[in-house]
Amino acid sequence: MSIKKFSFSEIKEKAEKLAEIWEEFGLEWPDDPLLEQNEFAPLIATICNEHVFHGYAFEFPSWLNDRIGGFDLPRLLKVDYKEMLRKFFEDKCSSRMKDKEGQDEYINKISKSILDALRFFQEKGASPVTMFENRPYTALEVYFTLRRIAGIGPKKANMITRDFIYRSLGLSKRHPWFDQVKAKSPEFDVKEGNLADMPIDVHVVKVFNRIFGRMIPKGGKWENELPNHIQDILAFSKLAFPDLPVKLDNILWSVGVEYCDNIDPDCEECPIAKICESAKKFYA
Repeated sequence: MSIKKFSFSEIKEKAEKLAEIWEEFGLEWPDDPLLEQNEFAPLIATICNEHVFHGYAFEFPSWLNDRIGGFDLPRLLKVDYKEMLRKFFEDKCSSRMKDKEGQDEYINKISKSILDALRFFQEKGASPVTMFENRPYTALEVYFTLRRIAGIGPKKANMITRDFIYRSLGLSKRHPWFDQVKAKSPEFDVKEGNLADMPIDVHVVKVFNRIFGRMIPKGGKWENELPNHIQDILAFSKLAFPDLPVKLDNILWSVGVEYCDNIDPDCEECPIAKICESAKKFYA
């Protein structure tokens, strides 16, 4: 089954049901002094937050700080991130780290992205905080400002923009990057959040497909499905949350991580099981 099997009214009904439960989901940053006080720590945590448990990504800056004795830009530029990331993850369970190929792919990509981003700020003589002026920004302006940073791709830029919007609207209690910008530039704010696109990853694609009855991806990997469903997911997000489409990401991503396992999904406990066609088939 796929979305093509459903009428517009059926699709809209699922979207509206999701909108009703959004407040059950949240995405808060941990209470970490380094993240809240250092200009580069949130940047590095955000770059690390890909294909691994997000808590690990948030822990890495403080772990690294303890080993290098400071978090200033000159010191950070001298770090061997491949070595440090390998040491950090050696005793941690992560789907990306289960095999050497996946581990090497993650470490090579993330270490390069961190160094590229740090070199960008060295070249510009700026920081992730001072790159923003003391004035209001639109969501699209934030997105394209972030895209200038080497090492920040479209998905990461959308993710950061989403979090800035949430903080600006008071939908989250803290965001160390946004809060540091706001402390130095009191007029900083993010408007026109309705124009921002949600960040889409394999968890979002997986849950979206399963809602509409596709339990198993082609070729056995949800990554293969990602290019085919981006436009449908973006349209569905606007149907569910016309004023702030990025809200859909909280639900789909959280369900994908916590309940919707690739092989053994916990449909019985899943908060969206009632609107999920795959869950209905699973318990039929």
